[in-house]
Amino acid sequence: MASPHHLLNTSWTSHRLSPLYHGSEHSSLLGQPALEIYANRLRDHLTNSLADAQGWRAPEEDTAGVSNTGALNSCTWEPITSLSFLSPQSVEDDDEDAQPVGILITFGYEHITYKAALLANPSISPSDTSQKGKQPQRGRSKRTPSTSSSTSTSLPLLLTRLPKALREQFIAFLSSNFDTCVSSLRFSSDVLCDLLQSYVGNLTSAEGGSGGEGADSVLIEDIIREMHLTLSFAPPIATSLKTLNVSIPRETIASFLRTTTGSSPAGDGTENSGRRVLSGLSAYLQKHLAMELGLELGDGGVTLSSGYVRLTKIACAGFVITGEGRIKVVGKVAQEGEDEGTRDRRMLMGGEALVRAVLGRANAGIQKGKS
Repeated sequence: MASPHHLLNTSWTSHRLSPLYHGSEHSSLLGQPALEIYANRLRDHLTNSLADAQGWRAPEEDTAGVSNTGALNSCTWEPITSLSFLSPQSVEDDDEDAQPVGILITFGYEHITYKAALLANPSISPSDTSQKGKQPQRGRSKRTPSTSSSTSTSLPLLLTRLPKALREQFIAFLSSNFDTCVSSLRFSSDVLCDLLQSYVGNLTSAEGGSGGEGADSVLIEDIIREMHLTLSFAPPIATSLKTLNVSIPRETIASFLRTTTGSSPAGDGTENSGRRVLSGLSAYLQKHLAMELGLELGDGGVTLSSGYVRLTKIACAGFVITGEGRIKVVGKVAQEGEDEGTRDRRMLMGGEALVRAVLGRANAGIQKGKS
């Protein structure tokens, strides 16, 4: 089984997947027999032993990057044990029959290794999720997908760390074999702020540090350090100004987050957190840069700037996330026999919360039938 730590310290491109249909041959894609079969099929697909006959070969001009990697030596599909960054080993040891929460796909080339991950909503059985509108399996255990007669598996979030040509071939494989629709996952300004709130809100909430708000502020400063925000402008605002990078220094990051996410750095986790962050950011820019951008969200979720100004990137020492769906979660994992320090534990908790929030956003889009 693959550790969730494979999701850390990697720049991912995110996509949304509709349910993957695999027929009654397998009860779930997360079972070992299915993983081995589709790993072999993907290897055949990439080595073009079957791709030429099916018309799957990538265009000549797109294969240069892949050819520089050398021959494909291995292609493996492994179940991901859990989304807990703090103690994935204990999850695996305590319940060997626990249902995996995703698949880690590793492409081992001669000179480099690439990877991709398909993630399920851990609060819902992937097999059960795909049964909405079909024939639900009543009384089935969510932790034993092998007993389900599901014909599809819900893995709504796809993360890829692949060159363009390889990513296109991989997506073509998923579409052809599972009749799934793959679409890019995009984040609006308020969604980016919701994700920021999810991260910051979990830096202090889980362990409830005894040092009070001052200690929390110091900890957040140590984890986030400087925060870099990118604002994008539509042509009606300024034809020659496309983006503006704003850096919030470490000395003021805690007060900024306290203003934008609530009375404390951790915030209160309400559904309007994204709106508060946008409003706070707008006030911060007006105070420090004399720029009245109108990023606040009014009634109905409409920005006062009518969409001409957008927040498109948030970057700090703990994570990077963009409106185009690029994600990187930073975390230091303790070696065997070592204990994580407070800072490292909080970073892992914040990173886990961010991944779960992105996964929830992808799953919500599938359930609502809109991007």
